[in-house]
Amino acid sequence: MSDILLHLEERAETGKQFAKRLRREGKVPGIFYAHKEKSVPIAVDEREMMKVLTSESGLIDIKIGDKRKRKAIIKEVQSDPIKQTLYHVDIQGVRLKEKVNVSVPVQILGESKGVKDQGGILHQYLHEVEVSCLPLDIPDHVDVDVTELLVGDSVTIADLAMENVAFTQDPEQLIVSILAPTVAKEPAEEAKAEEGEEVEEKEEKEKEEA
Repeated sequence: MSDILLHLEERAETGKQFAKRLRREGKVPGIFYAHKEKSVPIAVDEREMMKVLTSESGLIDIKIGDKRKRKAIIKEVQSDPIKQTLYHVDIQGVRLKEKVNVSVPVQILGESKGVKDQGGILHQYLHEVEVSCLPLDIPDHVDVDVTELLVGDSVTIADLAMENVAFTQDPEQLIVSILAPTVAKEPAEEAKAEEGEEVEEKEEKEKEEA
């Protein structure tokens, strides 16, 4: 867990036009909320927000204005992947003795034998998994070791296990699989296939004319 302090500004104005103005100023509009508390519209410096998002830290410290520091998690981020800009962020305040549901990045470890020795293709279905745990137990990432996987092998949610962490998705949900290599048709085979299709079309046409 990284020691990160994110400074938030409480904003009185809301609406699309005000949000656009904030973005032009290099800030991201958002909402802070916590259990049994009133939601607070906030703004956060985009560069500071990006540092948090690239840190893989599940639990962070935040301060809204000059209020006391408290624990929180980044619950949801809306962004433009092409422009690499942030549109909106939801930040949830947490209590250390109350469990939270949060998404955690998946980290693939090792080189699959199915890829290295059998020419298979690694396909990753999930880049994040959903967990339920106490805030201090939130993992920075979930490791998935694919070293021993052969062609046809997979890792599902049911295969994951971490102390003090429960995985909340469908146990049969695939995380990663080693797919069989695709075999491209030889040019001669493709030509034969096309020639056969042309012959069939010609015969059908002759039958119709007869």
